[in-house]
Amino acid sequence: MSTRLRTSLLRSLITAAAGAMTFVLLGSTPAAAHYVYQEAHVYRTNDLCVHERSEISHGDGGGYSRVDVSSTTVMAPGGTFPCSLALAKPTNQIAAKIQVLAWNGSAWYVCAETDWLYNDNVGWQLIIQSRMLGHPLCGDGWYGTMGHGYVWNPATRDWKGGTMWSGNHWLPDHSLDSAAAPAEVPEAGDKVGGLDASGAVVLDADGAPVTVVLGATPPDGPDTAADAGSTVVSEDGAAVVEAPLHSLSELATR
Repeated sequence: MSTRLRTSLLRSLITAAAGAMTFVLLGSTPAAAHYVYQEAHVYRTNDLCVHERSEISHGDGGGYSRVDVSSTTVMAPGGTFPCSLALAKPTNQIAAKIQVLAWNGSAWYVCAETDWLYNDNVGWQLIIQSRMLGHPLCGDGWYGTMGHGYVWNPATRDWKGGTMWSGNHWLPDHSLDSAAAPAEVPEAGDKVGGLDASGAVVLDADGAPVTVVLGATPPDGPDTAADAGSTVVSEDGAAVVEAPLHSLSELATR
């Protein structure tokens, strides 16, 4: 069994017992000096399990988001060790998306998000990452990653998976003026507004607040025309797809 698969098995056993778990870690390198993440199975059956990890950190200073999605199944025989065997999926059958949320002092708002990205080769895992270079896109404050992770199930012809909230991180990380962390946790199905680069609420052409529903599923069926993005190797040695962020004010004008 590979090291990565042993890690997946360990994660499966831990999350099966404890559900979603929140971690705040201190690392030895500047890019990993402080990061917050949660991980759990967002879909779980005997035949298919979808595991998701969602992270927010300071990255190079302005902010960094990452979402890991993996597809696993039961290890036969006897149905022992559910969610422990890597389940390879064809191209475009694992989907991931990042929504970066910012706290404006009273509520969570969408600051920026990526397009949907899909696996560009046969595999059991898709990892995507996004960076806010230089400075947080919506000003200083609390940020979090709403990760979306789905796997196409050909038997039922639909996407299986869900969303995972990373937890909160103050950005930029070097600021010593962070306010108290918000207790409110955004959830899939919430309708939220958006913020622009100044931290103001994004309005449409009629002057009404632009709203976004968190936790939308991918478009119908695997997207064969999707942009697979550019793959790089992260600090932990994993192949990660760079996913450009689009501000909500940019998306509102599309």
